[in-house]
Amino acid sequence: MKKFLLVLTTLILSLPAVSPAQGIPVMDIANLIQDILQVINQIETIDHEVESLTNEAKSLEHEASNLKGLDFNIVSRLNQTTTKINQLISKAEGMAFNVSQSLDTFNALYPNQYGQRVTNAQLAVDALNRWSTSLSALKSTIQVQSQAAQNFSDDQSALSDLINQSQSAEGALQVAQVTNQLLALNARQMIQSQQLKITQDRAAALEQARNLAAEEKARAVRQKFMTN
Repeated sequence: MKKFLLVLTTLILSLPAVSPAQGIPVMDIANLIQDILQVINQIETIDHEVESLTNEAKSLEHEASNLKGLDFNIVSRLNQTTTKINQLISKAEGMAFNVSQSLDTFNALYPNQYGQRVTNAQLAVDALNRWSTSLSALKSTIQVQSQAAQNFSDDQSALSDLINQSQSAEGALQVAQVTNQLLALNARQMIQSQQLKITQDRAAALEQARNLAAEEKARAVRQKFMTN
């Protein structure tokens, strides 16, 4: 349109002037040129506005893409695997994972010293209870280890899904959500490692305490024998 108007202006300027004596009204070239220039300016202004609106539309599209949420969430899957191990720990037999209860049970099963009036029957019962408690702790450790091994395949699947989602993410919000879920997966794995370590350390501590209690039992038996 702008080129057309410029060509039209050039053509008008090249037209020969016509005198009034010939009976044809004289064309006001100056006013015509001025009008054409005004139209050209208006067209240029409109072009700038259109360009500005186009850029603004692109910016809004970009912002909309950044604000588009991710229709994918693995948090529930992570919670399920964590809950499974928590249930195994809470159902552990023997010594409970409770501060006050565990201390009471420990003091009863693993005394610092037996008195002289302790009977052989009591010594045998305590030894059997200590063996049962250590066995339960080892059983809990094996169960937690087995569940952690099963969770490994689930973690691999979740990680693969998150990687696929990150590669197809459209905006900043989706990328941030994928990153947060990756961090959640890592945090869940760290929690699982801590849970497994707790059960392992617990089993090791109880077995060590059982060995110490066996030494105390042997001392008590020797003391009774020497006294008798």
